[in-house]
Amino acid sequence: MQDDIEVTVADALALAELAAGFRTWPKPAALFEGFARRAQAGDVVVLVARIGGVVAGYCLVEWRSSYPPFAAADVPEIVDFNVLSDQQRQGAGRALMDEAERIAAGRSDTVGLRVGLYAAYGRAQQLYVRRGYVPDGAGLTVDGAAVPPGSTIVLDDEPVLALTRSLRLPDSQRVRPVGWHPAGQRDAGPKRPAG
Repeated sequence: MQDDIEVTVADALALAELAAGFRTWPKPAALFEGFARRAQAGDVVVLVARIGGVVAGYCLVEWRSSYPPFAAADVPEIVDFNVLSDQQRQGAGRALMDEAERIAAGRSDTVGLRVGLYAAYGRAQQLYVRRGYVPDGAGLTVDGAAVPPGSTIVLDDEPVLALTRSLRLPDSQRVRPVGWHPAGQRDAGPKRPAG
């Protein structure tokens, strides 16, 4: 593992570096331009990992998941988690997940993610289990819908298993809404007399 791993919120330059770094993957430059628009709108946080100053990987924290069970429960989702093949097993993925979970914990006690099922996802599957992620109980899904027993599916990137992890933080480390006070007290103005 490298000591010189840095994870930051991606700016325009970092997104251009990501597009260049992932040019041999099925990740066109337009994808990263879309990330920039979504980040500017406040829908996602885009994180980039560098090893020795060189782009190694990225992920997004999506505040409103496209997966209906996560969206209904206000569970942020870590999406599009990718580390370049030649940069894997050096700590960039772990560092990205640490920062993504830290950011998600500012708004939620739980974070979710979805992972593919074939061998190319094997390292990610192992990482998620080691980090304490557990299946959400919905089973195999395609496009957010459970796959019924007996179904025939194509095993590509679409069939996924949704996982969650508890991120409970001490109150002193939580990001709280404006007007929130310890012990459930709210700044509601003068107290009414009893009776």
